[in-house]
Amino acid sequence: MITEGFDSFIYLSFPAEDILMGNSSLIDGQTLISTGSVFQLGFFTPVNNSSTAYIGIWYYNLPPRESKVVVWVANRNKSVDTSMASLNLTSDGNLILFEEGTKVWSTGTSAELNSSRLQLLDSGNLALTDGNSSRTLWQSFDHGCDTLLPGMKLGFDFRTNTSWQFVSWMSTTDPSPGKYVGKFEKYIVPDFFTQSVNGSVKLFRTGPWNGQWFSSLPMLGNSMLERNINFIYVSNQNETYYMIEFQTQSPQLNRLVVDAVGTYKAWSFAEGAWRLLWSFPSDDCDHYNYCGRNSVCTKGYYSSSCRCLEGFENKNVVGCARKEPLRCSSNQFWKEPSVKVPNTENATSRGKISLDACKKLCLDDCSCVAYAVINGSYGCITWPGELLDLRSFTDGGDDLYIRLPESSTSNWKKLVWAIVIFTLLGIILLCSVGVLVRRRRNRALQFPNVEKGLISAFDVLPSYDLHIIKVATNDFSEENKLGEGGFGVVYKGQLDDGQKIAVKKLSRYSSQGPNEFQNELSVIAKLQHRNLVRLLGFCVEGDEGLMILEYMENKNKAKSSLLNWQRRFNIIIGIARGLLYLHQDSRLRVIHRDLKPSNILLDKDMNPKISDFGIARIFEGDNALEDATTRPVGTLFDPTSVDEDHQNGSKEGDKNSTGFVSMK
Repeated sequence: MITEGFDSFIYLSFPAEDILMGNSSLIDGQTLISTGSVFQLGFFTPVNNSSTAYIGIWYYNLPPRESKVVVWVANRNKSVDTSMASLNLTSDGNLILFEEGTKVWSTGTSAELNSSRLQLLDSGNLALTDGNSSRTLWQSFDHGCDTLLPGMKLGFDFRTNTSWQFVSWMSTTDPSPGKYVGKFEKYIVPDFFTQSVNGSVKLFRTGPWNGQWFSSLPMLGNSMLERNINFIYVSNQNETYYMIEFQTQSPQLNRLVVDAVGTYKAWSFAEGAWRLLWSFPSDDCDHYNYCGRNSVCTKGYYSSSCRCLEGFENKNVVGCARKEPLRCSSNQFWKEPSVKVPNTENATSRGKISLDACKKLCLDDCSCVAYAVINGSYGCITWPGELLDLRSFTDGGDDLYIRLPESSTSNWKKLVWAIVIFTLLGIILLCSVGVLVRRRRNRALQFPNVEKGLISAFDVLPSYDLHIIKVATNDFSEENKLGEGGFGVVYKGQLDDGQKIAVKKLSRYSSQGPNEFQNELSVIAKLQHRNLVRLLGFCVEGDEGLMILEYMENKNKAKSSLLNWQRRFNIIIGIARGLLYLHQDSRLRVIHRDLKPSNILLDKDMNPKISDFGIARIFEGDNALEDATTRPVGTLFDPTSVDEDHQNGSKEGDKNSTGFVSMK
């Protein structure tokens, strides 16, 4: 039968076995299907109504729109006319694609055998074996295209001097080798890159392996833990490689792809569709050496910024250069915390030693300009020369120690400079105090309902202009309203850069709202965790008090049907992580005091986040837990009556503010 595919693919297929024996062939319309009906091998055409065809492997028996995802192509460099092509397996163990008797592609594995067989496995691997001994002669997993499947290796085979890598398609309809390759560079401290095929342009770098995941992708580590994904790393005298494991019911339905523009993406087939797990580069700072040499890229709310490392300055070069040359006697180091360590092309691993021992090794080596100690087998790493591709992280990363020139300034110059610096610091401090006092006074006048002495949260959060928030929420229009409670109303908004936000607007007539508003600002401003709703900023103008929060995507109650047991369990674990952080792991000990379903929100990936800290309390001191609460707090609960969203007895109008899928 003829089946039309999605994205311009056409597949011609008939029922087939998973094995092709020696001295047999496949022609257009004939396929191999793996035993578990996971993958299919045959001829496919990338463009509708075209005779241009390739031998490939794609997912089989998925819903029509997704079933045409091709994971491997044999003859990428030359297409064939299906009316004149055949795939032949010789008895001596060679798989050959012919077009009108001319060889177009082959495995090149003639081994003078009496029998051979070709089998398509449920892993997506096409294996050519000796029919008598089952010895593998050739397999497609050793010759990847643009897709990395679970079980495939990404690295280097020292025995054959070959690389396990994957190369993008030229375009979405042209499977010929494209411009970008994902490969493992066999440095002393290996790095994984997405770069141009000829190596002239590097697009993205993961950083070295730290024993659990790539050291420069801390956010990937969190994602892997939440989705039960493991990376396996093997390094010995024969080979060095990474392999990914998906601990799911159908691990084969997961793939990593480098696309035609060089973006590295991970996909999972869940809930009847392909879902994007992660994508890199994800921001400007992920782009290789975005800020140039000897500089650090920092991602902000709206844009990324670059700055020179300590001891360096911008001298009209691509990046930064040293202010003073290093001498072998230089023994000072500057700590650059929580960064993506530099390109390891010329780096040296010194093994698992202490931070002090690593520093001494760097001091004893005149060429050493920086060192770091990371987890994993590499331990102490030292760098010579220029430092490339650094970025900062708010959570994760490694500490990098940068060697600085030993000062040659005489003692009297040092004294003069010390006097000047301390004088300037004194003037700046006095000015800052004056500005701070005026700023607090002005804000207290503008927002008189907020209790005095609780204003410190304003000083650590971004402040938004009221006009910007009005534009983002369409002047707090009714159609943008998400919910309301004792504090006031919550609106959906979108900033000029496309970022979606939730705006919590304090009611002018609320007797309870101002205190909750200030309390929530004071608490959330000091907390940061992946299972807490993130506070982006605030706006206080006149008697208007606004809280700007991250927007939660899943507000459709119909999606509760998607909450299978595994997803419910993940939500429970996420809530527990958030509470453990509040009660024990954060620098403040916080009791929420109003934890209920409507205050557990789900983001676009169905990850739970605790919200609404209006009546939360910070416990401090040894006797904190003995302090008494003098009034009832939280939400009343009546177990005899449960409405669609909440327990009966909730505060009137206390609706889901930024999106919640019921777990009942």
